[in-house]
This record gives sequence, C-alpha cells and structure tokens, in this order.
Amino acid sequence: MDENSAQTDAGKDRKLIELLQRGLNQELAETRPEELAERRRPYEYWEASFGNKVRQWRQARSWSQEDLANKLRGQGFDMHQTTVAKIERGTRPLRVAEAAAIANIFRVPPLAVFMGPPPEQLPWSMQQLHDIIDTHEQILAEMKEQMESSAMRYIEQQALVFELANLLNKAALNAENRSDDEEPGGGQGEPSATKA
Repeated sequence: MDENSAQTDAGKDRKLIELLQRGLNQELAETRPEELAERRRPYEYWEASFGNKVRQWRQARSWSQEDLANKLRGQGFDMHQTTVAKIERGTRPLRVAEAAAIANIFRVPPLAVFMGPPPEQLPWSMQQLHDIIDTHEQILAEMKEQMESSAMRYIEQQALVFELANLLNKAALNAENRSDDEEPGGGQGEPSATKA
C-alpha cells in the first residue's frame, strides 16, 4: 500500500468516526431523561447487589453500621454511619477504592463483593480461599508472561516479514531498472545476469 492510499484510507476512517460520533450525539440529544434512566437501571443492579452483600457480611459479624464506618475511617475513608446505610441501600455511588477497602475489611477478594455467596456460606476456610486465590493469581501471572512473550515473537516475525517484503520489492525494482537500462531504444537486448 503506498502512502497516498494509506492517507486516503485514514481520511475515510476519520470521516466515518466523525459521522458515527455525530449520530451518537444526535441520538443522545433526542433521548429523554426517562429513557436514559431506564437504560441505566440494569447497571444500578450492581450497586444494590453490593449493598446487600455488605449488609449481610456486616450483620453476620454483629457489627453496626457505625462499626463499619469506623473501620473504613481506619482505612483512610471519611465515612459515617449514614454513608454506610446509603451504600447498603445502593443509593450512594461507590468508588472502586471504597469497594476495595470494604473487601479488605471483610477479608475477601475485591471481586467477591460483587458476586458469589457471603464467605460464611462457603465450604472452605478463609485460609484455603486465600491459598486458592494465590495459586490462580500465579497461574494468571504466568499466562500473562507467556502472552507477552508470544506477542513479542509475533511482532518480531511481523517486522521480519515486512523487511523481507521490502527487500523483495527493492530487488524486483532493481531488476526492472536494469532490464530497462539494457534495452536501448526499446529494442530487445540480451538479458544479463542479475545480482540476487
């Protein structure tokens, strides 16, 4: 692909992106607030689910909302009992850092606050769960390392293919130029040996 063709393709891509963005902006401008709230409702399920789980875990430990607020303040978050109550009802937006701190307080992995039963209902001990998580985190780390290594090998092979394609193109161009030089006046000259 030559440079002009690449620029033309890039220009077409930009125009398509601009067209899609204009369409999206127009769609959002025409959407009523009630429709946007309806679209948002399935995502708000996660806040309600999170709040229910926090309430279950807190009550299983016989902690008050103020107790949990105190523990969160100990983690560096300015929380009050009323804030914990709103979190449990799912009426207060939650920051990711706050969710991670709550998970830490209950000694569960951060994702556990969004899925699965309370830790008290699991058939394993907390230590077993932590050991299982550690094992799987090591597997994930190894897989990531293998993927990065494969990606590097792929990039190197792709660069080699491009380099060889460029060399082949130059060799073909040189052969054509020599052929043109050897045929004065457009006549049929004797082909000479070309360098590889």
